[in-house]
Amino acid sequence: MDLSTSMKASKEKLVNLAASLADAMRNITTDFRMGFGSFIDKPISPFANEMQPLKPYLFRHHMKLSKDATTFALQVNSAPTFDNLDSPEGGLEALMQAVVCTQEIGWRSNSHRLIIFSTDAPYHLAGDGKLAGISLPNDESCHVLQDGDGRFYYDHFRWLDYPSMAQISRQIANNSMNVIFAVPGSMVMTYRDLSLRLLGASVGELTNDSANIVALVQDQYNKISSSVKLTHRASEYVSVSYSSSCSSNGQPINTNRCDGIKTGSTVTFDVTIIVKSCPRRSNFEEVIEFFPVGVNEVVTVGLDVICQCPCEGKDQSTTRSECSGAGQYMCGYCVCDPDFSGSSCECEGGNARKPNPLAKGCKPPHQGNTSSFPNCSGRGSCICDAACNCHSPPGRKVWGDYCECDDFACPVSPINEQVCSGPEQGTCPCNGGGVCECKPGWQGNSCQTKCPKSQETCYESGIAQGAMCSGRGTCNCGKCLCNKTKDGDPYTGNFCEIPPCKELKECVQCKAFKTGPLAEYDCRGCEFDVSLVKEIKETKEGDQICSFQQYQDGLYCNFFFIHNRLKMESVIPVGEKGECSEPPNVIAIVSGVSGAILAIGLLLLLLWKILTTIHDRLEYAKFLRDRELAKWPRGENPIYKQPTTVFLNPAYTTGSEN
Repeated sequence: MDLSTSMKASKEKLVNLAASLADAMRNITTDFRMGFGSFIDKPISPFANEMQPLKPYLFRHHMKLSKDATTFALQVNSAPTFDNLDSPEGGLEALMQAVVCTQEIGWRSNSHRLIIFSTDAPYHLAGDGKLAGISLPNDESCHVLQDGDGRFYYDHFRWLDYPSMAQISRQIANNSMNVIFAVPGSMVMTYRDLSLRLLGASVGELTNDSANIVALVQDQYNKISSSVKLTHRASEYVSVSYSSSCSSNGQPINTNRCDGIKTGSTVTFDVTIIVKSCPRRSNFEEVIEFFPVGVNEVVTVGLDVICQCPCEGKDQSTTRSECSGAGQYMCGYCVCDPDFSGSSCECEGGNARKPNPLAKGCKPPHQGNTSSFPNCSGRGSCICDAACNCHSPPGRKVWGDYCECDDFACPVSPINEQVCSGPEQGTCPCNGGGVCECKPGWQGNSCQTKCPKSQETCYESGIAQGAMCSGRGTCNCGKCLCNKTKDGDPYTGNFCEIPPCKELKECVQCKAFKTGPLAEYDCRGCEFDVSLVKEIKETKEGDQICSFQQYQDGLYCNFFFIHNRLKMESVIPVGEKGECSEPPNVIAIVSGVSGAILAIGLLLLLLWKILTTIHDRLEYAKFLRDRELAKWPRGENPIYKQPTTVFLNPAYTTGSEN
């Protein structure tokens, strides 16, 4: 069950329905057991808040498979819910552990195995772990440890990525599991798409409070128990098809699935096996495994495929190319065409000995036919202008298509006076820089020293007990070659027993300050002690100053400790005080920002005022200049009329007469 906070109501409903679920399953089968596990997500950033007091977890196995429904209800009720950051959960990685941890979960070998996967969120897939710097693929193995309360928890969340769909499907098939995804309506399409990619998986829709969980499980189990689906494992060279007459009309159809099967009835499948193509290797033996999905039973079929005789069956163009294009390669030698001869048909017949145009020649292709570059690199004779016969001096060897390789730079063994101690102990590679390549079981610059038969010198105890090279390297000629961590830092020590700084910092943090991801597990797995000192400094050869960061008194502080790369110390010095960053001066920041905004505003206002003043003055000067240049011509207005009018009285006469 997903125990993120959004599933709290579903968890409470499951507690109330625990007895009903057990009774419903007992009505189906008399031998029924139930267990309880939960998941959330990787408790690391960016999937969860590492600074919160109660950290989530990826997977916990609370209760081993049992007939006790009361204990089941108590375990579900006591399991708390947690918050995390992103929407998808780590359900598929938890599902992987529930499938492969057969002993810890309590799976029986001869039983129907059913996992009810209840969640209301999508899932993380392979590749999402890179967001937290995790690049190591999921190894499909069980990695759970038992705590003091008898519960099992998953401890490889920091190192392994989420599994892929193919990995989940493979392990579900290998362990004969049936999975029911019980999800709300909003997630049905998401998990239906997932179930189509997994063998033995189905989807059921939950109500908002999961009240229908009993009916859902009962219905899905009835479908699983009344259905038979036959599948197989085979190589790419084989095609397998099925037919069966399990349909209602009794007619055979092409199918590998029969539904509606009643208990005690028999279903017969007809299987057709076709070899699609012959494999490259001869005497191919195919092993095909047939098995019903969700049932731990397998039928194995052995198939011997004989495609050709050892000396026949090669493509015509391929065999002719091995004979310079002038013959047929048959059972280890060339049968040349007429007028051609030579071990590779490299010479054309006749006195002229004309070169074969398809032969390799005596000069490298990049040199062409230039006269300055000698035939066969000047260290051999050219046969038929087609191939080189290399000349080796005494005690040395010259070889290659153009005699370009030699062993002149490789050392001679002082024991048998042979280059690289002879071909049984080592070889001198072409263009290898004069370094011998030793055969397995030999070492030294000329491969003259035989490796010890026993690998006990690669065990820290001196006898073949425990892990070879501490499980962190390989044994080569009695010495450990140490691996590197995912960050590229190598393990050191004669037995690779000394880890790099980054692998120690969580233990140091837990031991010294009771903080960090290991604090909740009481520093489990930390096999050394620490001592708090006032000053950290390197005092002896191999000392290295390492650091880790933790949140203290509202500040992020760097704490330092000494780690010796030559010897794993039982007590590691740790600085009691860290270097903490000073908190920001909020008043100074606010004042500075406000002052800067005010200064920028005044500057912009001043700039605007200057620009408008310049623009106004330019416009006014233009106005004055236009007024001075204006000339007004004089004339009479044709529509102008005088404001006075004179009228003469025709009857008027002056007062005097002549």
